[in-house]
This record gives sequence, C-alpha cells and structure tokens, in this order.
Amino acid sequence: LAGARSSTTGPVVAVVGGGGKSGSLSLAAARQAGAARTIGVVPTAAEAARLEAAGLADEVVLADARDPIALRDAVATAGGPADVTVVCVDVPGCEGGAVLATAERGTVVFFSMATSFPAAALGAEGLAADVTMLVGNGYAPGHAAYALDLLRGNPGVRGLFEGRL
Repeated sequence: LAGARSSTTGPVVAVVGGGGKSGSLSLAAARQAGAARTIGVVPTAAEAARLEAAGLADEVVLADARDPIALRDAVATAGGPADVTVVCVDVPGCEGGAVLATAERGTVVFFSMATSFPAAALGAEGLAADVTMLVGNGYAPGHAAYALDLLRGNPGVRGLFEGRL
C-alpha cells in the first residue's frame, strides 16, 4: 500500500473479485498492511454471503464489474472511492469500472490476464482520471511464502479456499 493516498488511519482498498482466491488473499493482505477500510466486490448474492461469512472485508457489495457505473456506485456506497482498487476477476471489460471506482491519484492494480491494457490506458485518459495503473504479474520475491502464511494464518481465507475444494 506504499504510495497510496490515505485517510487519517490508512487507505480504502476495494478488491473486485474479493471472494476468489487472489481476491481473498488481496483483502487479507490489505488489512494486514494497514488498510483503514476494505471493500469486497462480488457478482452474486451467494458469493457475497461466503465473503461476508469469511470476515475479510468491512463491506461486501454486489456489482457486475463490466458495468462501470454500477461498480463505481457500489464502491462509493461502501465508503469509496477506493485509494487502491485491485482487479482479480477473469472477465474482460472491467477496466473502466476499476478506474471510476478509484479516487483521484489512487492506484489500480490489474491482476487479471483478461485486462485490456490499451482499454485501461485509453479509458483513464478519456475519463480524465489521474490514477496510477499497475500490472500484477503474479511474481514478487517471497510471494509464495507470504500467500501460504496468509492462507494458514487467516481463517477467513482458509475457509474460502477449502470451500472451493
């Protein structure tokens, strides 16, 4: 969360696809790193119920990430805009919504191979959005050990993973 515009106590972090594997790890990592508020965005009521039960997000909201206005509004009603938005969904067309859900001078982390980077860059320019966009490639030194520590040490993450077995 380094470099994030923060409130008095820490940044607001929204994770699009917060109920999935990378999304749940992102929510747990954000909280551990000092996020003041975490928002999990999911597409269905069933997924929302699982994420709420896991206790990983301060707010869980329903939104189709491919609908930019719906995503922006869902994050806003949960305490956004987000200082950091992490996109963990495997569907194309989520770039505009992620940009709109992010505060000016905030950061969007695209952690999905379905992301169209030209659409993200041109969309942010067209929206006159001053956001930093990062590409998550899945590798950082120590990432595997950190992910396993989160999985082992966080009952919510572990429960979501085990529920997928």
